[in-house]
Amino acid sequence: MPRLPNETLLALAHPLVALLIAFAFHGAWHFLGRARQMRSFAWAFTCYAVGLTSQILLWPASRASNVLLTGALYGAAAYLFARGIAEQENRDLPWRPALVLLAIMLGLRTWAGAEPGDFLLRTGSLYGAVTVLFLMALWQIRHLARGTALERLLFWFLGLGTLAQLPRVLLTGQARDAAYGYDGTLYWVGTQISFYLFSVGAALLFLLLTAKRTIAEYRHASERDALTGMANRAGLQRGLHRLALSGERYGLAIVDADHFKSINDRHGHPAGDAVLTEMAGVIQAQLRGNDFAARVGGEEFILVMPGATHDAAQAAAQRLRDSLAAHAFSHIAPGLRCTVSIGVGSFPAAHPFTQAYACVDQRLIRAKHGGRNRVVSDDRADIGAAPDAAGLPGDGSGGGREPAPQPDR
Repeated sequence: MPRLPNETLLALAHPLVALLIAFAFHGAWHFLGRARQMRSFAWAFTCYAVGLTSQILLWPASRASNVLLTGALYGAAAYLFARGIAEQENRDLPWRPALVLLAIMLGLRTWAGAEPGDFLLRTGSLYGAVTVLFLMALWQIRHLARGTALERLLFWFLGLGTLAQLPRVLLTGQARDAAYGYDGTLYWVGTQISFYLFSVGAALLFLLLTAKRTIAEYRHASERDALTGMANRAGLQRGLHRLALSGERYGLAIVDADHFKSINDRHGHPAGDAVLTEMAGVIQAQLRGNDFAARVGGEEFILVMPGATHDAAQAAAQRLRDSLAAHAFSHIAPGLRCTVSIGVGSFPAAHPFTQAYACVDQRLIRAKHGGRNRVVSDDRADIGAAPDAAGLPGDGSGGGREPAPQPDR
């Protein structure tokens, strides 16, 4: 086997880097939630690496066959990369016009590749098709131009890189009569430089954006109750942290489903789950702009109302009780009606949340002991009530509840 020239070996670093990027995207596909754009990018860089290797080493040796094969591989790489750009935002690249464009490119490239060949038409048809494909993909994700800093950086980086492809062909006129294959001319130097700047940079930005979004999705999921979709105790903590930073007064209500155990016993746990999901929907429908709610126990919900006065918090709790009492649950079980008991209060922003929780929890117990399906909201003199040192009180049914969430103050 003849030894390859040093400049050819150096040129092969180009497809090698492309393969490494392909492996990086394939790994990201496995570790970042199997995002479909990662697989498209992996195959795009694989096709590009194979096509480039074929052209550098002239495999196959026939010029016509090589031009046809590399054109098909480069076209596939461009299509897959453009599709990945659209898939980054869960969009689809219009495949029919894309395939027509690639067929035209391949025909022109094959015709221009015949001896003696037309370099500008051969390269121009390829870069023209790539530019149009990328512009089609950028149109699908144009909303990123108004997104976060990282999203805007990605969009404009891709836009500038796309528009820079055509001028590069015009600047390589010296290669018009060059032999096909790697020859170390300005065209090849420009190709390598643009690849490292554009492709590597775009790959890093895509990986960063996907990783950032995946982490955010996992964090969001960890703060959501799997059954109702409401915030769980971890999500409540984040809400309390925002409340502590806002410096506002807050209203607090604890909502507990009446006789929920009997619903499970009589109709089964699936019916009980359906009741909780319905209740969560009613609670969320009652929220004001800054309010947030969480499911913190089996049938217990917490509603936090930033800025709410005593009267406003009481009125909100009463509206919620009325809405749940009037809500039809008969589609879950014939004749099923569900009510709630609510303890509610309003507290200064500096008032410790654990003490506020303990105070409102005592009011909830009085609501349940007083006949259920009611709201108890005492005078604000109860604000100073001390929490139970051993934990929060039980709900009056013989079972204690989990400790109160702790705010980040």
